Amino acid sequence: MSIGYFDSIVAANLYFTNERLETWAWDELVEVAPTLQKTKTLNMAYNRMFFDPRWDLPTYAGATPAELAALSIANAEMAYYLAIHCAGEDRRKGLQAQGVLGAGVVKETYSEKMLMELPIPPIVIAILDPWKTERHFGAVDLERDEEESVDTKVYGF
Repeated sequence: MSIGYFDSIVAANLYFTNERLETWAWDELVEVAPTLQKTKTLNMAYNRMFFDPRWDLPTYAGATPAELAALSIANAEMAYYLAIHCAGEDRRKGLQAQGVLGAGVVKETYSEKMLMELPIPPIVIAILDPWKTERHFGAVDLERDEEESVDTKVYGF
């Protein structure tokens, strides 16, 4: 069974060993039952990318080998981001959910519009660009009838 876009933890560890210069956050994760922090981090990273409406990503089984090569890198980089920042992100989102707009002690301010946004590292956004979904904005030409009441229901556009 796959773990995100990796076929095993061994494959994920090989990515971090062979391709990533900084690995301390990954190395500190414990992969011993029942903790399995590396597996959980890869799965969380996969879910964050897969269910983000900005991309239409294939599943592990539906991806071509070339796609899996790119998607596994994105999965690893997202996992590394989560290994470093997930705890702080959760605390900030918790404060925002309570309506806090600024923290006096650390002089942080929180944007109201960022409450529903999930941070994605720039490298992951760049890798996932081929799967970017297009959002179409449409305008409808409506004619106005001055004699018609504003309460009249209008259908067919």
